[in-house]
Order: sequence, then structure tokens, then C-alpha cells
Amino acid sequence: MQLQQSKFGKILCVYAANQTYTPTIFEHLDSFRKYSKYYWHYLNISAFNDGSEHLESFDAVVFHYSVRLPFGQVSQSGFESLRKFRGLKVLFIQDEYDGTNEVKRLINSIPFDLVFSVVPARSLERVYPSDEFPRTRFVSNLTGYAPDNLIDQIGRLTAPSKRTLVIAYRGRPLPIRYGRLGQEKIAIGQHVRDYCRKRGIPSDIEWCESSRIYGDAWYRFIGSAKAMLGCESGSNVFDWDGTLQQAINRYRKERPNATDQDVYKNFIEEREVDGLMNQVSPRIFEMAAAKTVMVLFEGEYSGVLEPNTHFLPLKKDFSNLDQIFTELADDITVDAIAERAYQDIILSERYGYRQFVTMVDGEIGAMFEELKLPLTEAVSSPLAPWSKATRFPVKSKPPLPQMLTRSSLPFSSVVVRLMIAVWQRIPVGIRPYIKRLLGRA
Repeated sequence: MQLQQSKFGKILCVYAANQTYTPTIFEHLDSFRKYSKYYWHYLNISAFNDGSEHLESFDAVVFHYSVRLPFGQVSQSGFESLRKFRGLKVLFIQDEYDGTNEVKRLINSIPFDLVFSVVPARSLERVYPSDEFPRTRFVSNLTGYAPDNLIDQIGRLTAPSKRTLVIAYRGRPLPIRYGRLGQEKIAIGQHVRDYCRKRGIPSDIEWCESSRIYGDAWYRFIGSAKAMLGCESGSNVFDWDGTLQQAINRYRKERPNATDQDVYKNFIEEREVDGLMNQVSPRIFEMAAAKTVMVLFEGEYSGVLEPNTHFLPLKKDFSNLDQIFTELADDITVDAIAERAYQDIILSERYGYRQFVTMVDGEIGAMFEELKLPLTEAVSSPLAPWSKATRFPVKSKPPLPQMLTRSSLPFSSVVVRLMIAVWQRIPVGIRPYIKRLLGRA
């Protein structure tokens, strides 16, 4: 996209370039370059940490959620340069149930003027009480939005009723520390896969790390299935100060035979607050864009979806699973529900990145005015020659073990696991040379 002469205001976005192999993260970052009325530049966190970037060249500095703020990814000199910066300071943050108190301390000590949080609006005051943050405005936003140009990435879509793979899923095992929402990601896959195998229903359902799919292969996978499983995202268990995980570790050390259920009963159950962080996940938008029928655990999904209109609601005790597959066998029902989701969620553009960035621009603009900060005419004031900032975020490739797990590779799961095991035994110092030989560097 060509830079428009009407753009004012230079924004520096600090992000983690090694995380952009995940499509949602890259699309989130790139949306600002594509749609913002401001002129965005991008700087990898490693370059920010070395202190060589002149922040005074920018009107605002934005920290992206790909940098895990409370977990040591930002150097002390990086924090100091940010504290000294006199322009607008903005934070995008996710996974706020981990290291919450440290995040709150950093928000106040920097201080950030504007924070885009994935805590639902109804819960913001509970997590970030306004009397603790007199200088900071919090805005609730979603974890991701509808991807642009999905058709270009997965090719021409086949009507869902004509797809031979009936149902698909990829989950990720999460520790019991994340509570029921985390466990549901595995439970839905386990139960439905067993159901399909017993009845000979074509399915591709996995939840182990070796089965993860990345890049364009992920979009092709979604578009290959008539339906896909899903559930709400997030965790309703906050480890405010890190002591929860420490307590669990001590308990497991003292009781090696303790089960996840034991841990849940003793440490998690009393901390779980239903509805605190339930969120719609970016996968919902990906399924809608691919016209893949959503079979989802019952939930609110941030108000984006309506049951039986946009998705087939699956009870958490699986008591209506027979009914779900009866509906999936009805071509008219399948195509109709996929088309409604596509029309209402994708074509309406209510949940697209353009709308998201318009909202972000409005919040940033309001803060510029409130704080009476001047804006640079971006076109007439280019960056200094020594700046490491770029006009585009870098799109990285998955780490090698994850590259090996793409479904597009003709390896059996046994071979994949063997290759990962071999890779992990190779000394770290030798791995870069092997990557070069493989064309990875």
C-alpha cells in the first residue's frame, strides 16, 4: 500500500519477530500498516533492547502483545528509555491471567497512557480498578479479528456440504492451572474423536504439539473440513503474583502421584471465576471466513455468534452429539449455517481488521488530543539512517520442530516425533549451521 500524503503522526511498534509465524499475530501487526491513518514503523524487541533506537523520532511507541511484558523479554535499559520517552505510550496485552500484578506495576511505572486489553469490558474494573490507574485508559478488544483475503491463501472454497472430511480440530494441551476453559480444549477433541472412530465418520482431530499446523497450511486445513470443533478462549483463573504456580509445583513434588483433579480441587477451584475472561478466539473468524461449520461448546463468544444461527451448539456433557451429526449430514443445513456465518461475520466487516484499526486510531487520536501532544508530518520527516525500524513487520518461519509437524508434509506421526527427538538432542550451538544447510537461515 502506498503511503498517503495525508498521513500525520509516526508510531513505533515494538514486537517480537520470532512470534509472527502464527498467522493471527502477523495479521494483527500488519493491519496497522495497512489501515491506520498514522504512519507505523516496526522494531523487533531485540533491537529495542540494545538502546540504539532514537524514540524521540516518534510521536507514539506501541508495545505489541507478542512481547510478553512481565516475563523478562524487555531489558532494563529498554524500560528506562520508554520511561524517558515523552510521547504517547500504548500497550496491547493478552494472556493477562499470567503475571497480572507485574503487568499492573509496569503499566503504572512506565506509565502507559492507553492499554488495549482482552479482558472483556464487563471485567475490566475487576482486573484493573480505575483508582489504581489514574493516568491510564483501558479499552477492551478481541484477541484477533477476521483475516484479510483468506480465499487467496486457501484457494477456491468448496461448499461445505461437498467436503469429504466431516469434522476437524487442532487443540493444545494446557496445564490444569488454567482451569476449566483450558481443559475443555482437550475434552472436546477426545470425546468427539472417539465418537467418530466408533462410527467410521471421517475426521482429523488431534491436540498434541506434534500435530500443530502453521502458516498457509493451517488455512487450507480449515477449508478442507465440513465442520470444525471449538470452544471459548482464555482462562478464568488468575495467577496474580506467580504464587499459584509455585504452590502447584511444591504440591506435585511432595505428592508425585497427584492427579490434575487433585490439583484442581486443592488450588484451582476456589480461584475460578466463571465468565471473567471468556473470549471469542481468532479461530472463530477463520472458520467463518472458510465457510466451515462451527461445532462449538455452548458459550457467549463475546456476543459475536448466535447459536443455531452461526454455529451448532454442543452441550458440555455431549448429550446432543447425535443431533449434531444428524445436522452435519443434512447438506441444506450445513451450507445454510456456513453461509449465514460468512455473511454476518465476514462480509459485514464488523469484525474485520479495518474496523479494528479504525477503533484503535480513534482511541489513539483522542489521547493525542487529551495530552496535547504534537503530531509529526510523517511524509516530510523520514527516520534517521541509523534507525533499525522498518515499514513492515517481519514474517518469521516456525521453529524447525514445528515446521516438521505441518500436515502438508508426507511424514507419519511416528517419524515426526523421531525427527523432533533427534533435533532436541543436537547441541544448541550446532543448530544454526544445520538450519543454514536446510535453507532455514
